[in-house]
Amino acid sequence: MKSVYVFPGQGSQRKGMGEGLFEKFPDLVAQADDILGYSLRELCLHDPDRVLGRTEYTQPALYAVSALQYLDRVASGEELPAVVAGHSLGEYCALFAAGAFDFATGLDLVRKRGELMSRAPKGAMAAVVNLDQERVAEILAGLPYRGIDIANINSRQQCILSGAYDEVLAPEVRAVYTEAGAAFIPLNVSAAFHSRCMTEVQDEFARCLSGLRLGALTIPVIANLTARPYPTTGYADLLVQQISSPVKWYESVSWLMGQGHRDFHEIGPGNVLTKLTDKIRQEPLPFDEAPPAPRRTRQRPEVVFMYGGQGTQYHRMGQQLYDAHPVFRDAMDRCSALYEAANGTSLVAAIHDTSRRGQDFDDILQTHAALYSIGWSLTEALRDEGFHPDAVLGHSLGEYIAATVAGAMSFEDGLDLVMKQAHLLKSRCRPGGMLSVLAPPDLYQRRRDLFGGLSLAGVNYTGESTGNFVVSGESERIAEARTALDEERVIAVRLPVRYAFHSGLLDDVRHECRGLGRAVPVRRPQLPVYSCTYAGQLESDSLENWDTYVWDVVRGRVRFDELMATSFRAPRHHYFVDLSASGSFVNFLKHGYGPEHRGVFAINQFGNNTASMAKLREGLLSVIREGAPALV
Repeated sequence: MKSVYVFPGQGSQRKGMGEGLFEKFPDLVAQADDILGYSLRELCLHDPDRVLGRTEYTQPALYAVSALQYLDRVASGEELPAVVAGHSLGEYCALFAAGAFDFATGLDLVRKRGELMSRAPKGAMAAVVNLDQERVAEILAGLPYRGIDIANINSRQQCILSGAYDEVLAPEVRAVYTEAGAAFIPLNVSAAFHSRCMTEVQDEFARCLSGLRLGALTIPVIANLTARPYPTTGYADLLVQQISSPVKWYESVSWLMGQGHRDFHEIGPGNVLTKLTDKIRQEPLPFDEAPPAPRRTRQRPEVVFMYGGQGTQYHRMGQQLYDAHPVFRDAMDRCSALYEAANGTSLVAAIHDTSRRGQDFDDILQTHAALYSIGWSLTEALRDEGFHPDAVLGHSLGEYIAATVAGAMSFEDGLDLVMKQAHLLKSRCRPGGMLSVLAPPDLYQRRRDLFGGLSLAGVNYTGESTGNFVVSGESERIAEARTALDEERVIAVRLPVRYAFHSGLLDDVRHECRGLGRAVPVRRPQLPVYSCTYAGQLESDSLENWDTYVWDVVRGRVRFDELMATSFRAPRHHYFVDLSASGSFVNFLKHGYGPEHRGVFAINQFGNNTASMAKLREGLLSVIREGAPALV
């Protein structure tokens, strides 16, 4: 069974579509009429008010007709497809065919999607034909405009530009592409689909999707976002990000052909995808040489969101922001609901427990999930205000948050991973501790009398007379080392952690921890992910060996100092946003790296959350004013 069903997107609609289908599925058509508030049949067959071309009508109509045609094909005895894929809106039809939702739920989703997109700021789109994607991007990078993105890569020589109306349709844009030998064809649309102009729509749609339970997929679905299969579950983020991200149709179909698929069937009105498939068949993209996703060059610094790990937590962290910021509160409540479903207690209540004021917050069953939730919820709060990272950085447990924010894991899978890892560590690992030492890291090597039996868990910064490193090991040895360091007037702080992360005391759970990683569906990140474990950017082999990466995050040494030296050599090109609970990264930058390394924290245990978030906004706005990104 090698057949592939593909579903077209907006632009394939036409008056008369669906003829002969509506009478076959009267119950579903009646459901559609109730959801839409008008006659689906009348709109599709006759379009008396001439609104079929308006996106709020086009999207539900096209979804309904394609879904009904799929059902009709199945009812006639056709064998189910091996794989399904959809172009932009068509992806919803593919997900319907794969069991993500029923007909009515899918229709309501695309109705909301269409309504949101219809309210987006005025934009424009244009097809660039007879020019390779690389040349299209090269020309775009040289233009003086910064509001145009490559929205669709449909075949080797067909790309779609999308963005601000006055920029996409500027005469010099058309001129430069036609001079390069391309046909430049403006499209009959009112908004800039699959571009940065859809960011607000994407955020609103995410809220619409947040309460919906998506079913496990029974047929592989190729995602526009990654040009690879959706994970079976936990894929809501992919559907959300699709709204403002490029449709990688050329790569998707080429990859399918590389997997041995030859029998493609277009399900829906028209034959746009059939024609594209024929073109791709003649010049398929070798899937092992797929071009990287379009990236953005910047005239402003790269904004790096940073996420902290165990040891940065404390009781009542983020409580003031929880009380004052509705989006942060909603995100924390989502995390708490998933935690309560798995553990039977409220995560928010555990974090905000006033009876434990002044006590260590060190129960790993709570702290692992709490730190993940704080980092994720701070990100959601900033996204809601229009602030998005250009890259993410994770420190120990924070690497899981960074991977989620970048799109490598779904939010649900990431939280599930850290909860299961916490149970594994608590049930199988010997107790231990961690000690943060304010001294040059070479002290660890020079004074084995102080640190014998302890592992060097991580180095945060180093200098001739200053530094910060962390050691990890058995509780008794941690206590002895702290006493000895106190006697020598070396500042050392025991972290609120009951387990010896980044040491051999975790080795007993290596196999099980890797098993947790193997169970997580992963996909290509949509942002650069900087790893303290690997002291560099995550490469593709990390995705292929996610189980190893998940283990290395908790067992390997944290090499923050090496990462800063290799990846952030030019500090003026980066702006760091500290989304740890304690503001620890800003302290690292201040004491270990100097004033050129600009950064701002969101919350800490000493300050006013509302005031610190206001300062963070001011910092981000000042960076944004330094310039805007351009797609290349």
